[in-house]
Amino acid sequence: MNMDFGNRPVAIKALVGSYASNLQTPTSDEDWKYFVCPSFDDLYTGKMFSSANQSDVFDFDCHDIRQLGSLLWKANVNFIVVLFSPIVECNPKLQWIFDNADRYASMNLPYFYNATMGMHMEKMSKLGKGTATTDILVETFGYDTKQATHALRCLYLLQRISQGMSVREAFWFEGKDKDVLLGVKAGGMTRDEFCEYVRIWRSIHGQGIKDWFEKQIANEELSQELNQGIKTFIRINL
Repeated sequence: MNMDFGNRPVAIKALVGSYASNLQTPTSDEDWKYFVCPSFDDLYTGKMFSSANQSDVFDFDCHDIRQLGSLLWKANVNFIVVLFSPIVECNPKLQWIFDNADRYASMNLPYFYNATMGMHMEKMSKLGKGTATTDILVETFGYDTKQATHALRCLYLLQRISQGMSVREAFWFEGKDKDVLLGVKAGGMTRDEFCEYVRIWRSIHGQGIKDWFEKQIANEELSQELNQGIKTFIRINL
């Protein structure tokens, strides 16, 4: 796997994807996220480095560490999960981020709801399309069961948090919720059955969950603290 980051030092490397939610199967590939330090030229030109690649067994994407504060503030689950990765390698001077992971993960819960519901709707809209790696699922089950699993996981995340779980706890699946998600991934429901399951679930739980998240207050001071800490790290390590 080619991972050319242009001699930019890796600040954070984290295993994400199914392994970070306890939803891996024997055929699951590994998904990794990297955050790298900017070079002097990046800072001078205002460039934000990014890179990504996929294979059958190993996927990765890479971002400039300066983006981490914004990405966590926007509360995309694909980046929030970095905070709770089961395997993390980070510059020791950034360990404070993971020591405060629970605080940073929940600093913008209203946006977390919007971002997670948006992801849910996006995944639902792609059930019949498939990708280079999931076309076989569409051929076998009539829809992309991997996308369906992600769509349902989004709903479960919102419900679990609104019921009192920490964000960290909500990301790690065990018991009934895990069984349902893995069952969907394995094609245990037809497409019509899955869509009906989601429709009924949202009709029962959707409004209450939305109301709970709308009552939460975003913590902008915590966001500023995070960004200032990253800024200090870059200045010291340039």
